[in-house]
Formats: sequence, C-alpha cells, structure tokens
Amino acid sequence: MIGRIEAFPPGTATPVTARLGGREIAILVVHDTAGLRAFEDACPHQYLPLSWRGGSVLSADGRRLRCASHGAEFCARDGRALTGPGTGEGLTPVPLRVAPDGTVHVAEAEGSG
Repeated sequence: MIGRIEAFPPGTATPVTARLGGREIAILVVHDTAGLRAFEDACPHQYLPLSWRGGSVLSADGRRLRCASHGAEFCARDGRALTGPGTGEGLTPVPLRVAPDGTVHVAEAEGSG
C-alpha cells in the first residue's frame, strides 16, 4: 500500500515511495479527471527525481509534469516527453490499483508480500 485515496487529492502529483519488483522506488502519483496513475519519479535526462527540488511538478492546467531540475516536461496522462533535455525519452509508468477500501497499491506488488 502506498496510501489512501485521500492522500492524493485531485489536481496533484504526489511523490511517494513504493515497492516494485522487490526494491523501493520513488514514484509520482497523478490524480486528475482520468483518475490515478503513477510514474517513476526519475527524469530520463539525468535520473534525478522530478520532485528533487520540491514544489509542485504538475502544471497549473494539470497537463504536464515538469522536472524541477532541468525543466523537461512530460505529458501527465501518459508520461511521454514533450519538451526540454532528454526529449524522446518518457517517464516510466507504474501501474496502480485502488482497493474497495480506498487504499492505493502498486499493481505489480499484489501478492508479493
């Protein structure tokens, strides 16, 4: 479990730590009108977290995730690169599952202990 649905308010990109494939990774959970989705919190330009310098990485219109270090921008819906350094390399998606009780899980972690 990475949190409860309430921890990811609509219109936000929230950095959290998750277990994926037996290791802990930093992810960004995006919540918009399409629901919840997540990406590894690692800019493909230099693999620093998008949220490394803090502050919001989600644009005011909720359409783009912006690397706080280098200004690269990615589509908040699918993680594809839009502008900036490393254009062509997108963000790595992380599948999520929302349980009936409102807890949010990394889908691949199900059943792994």
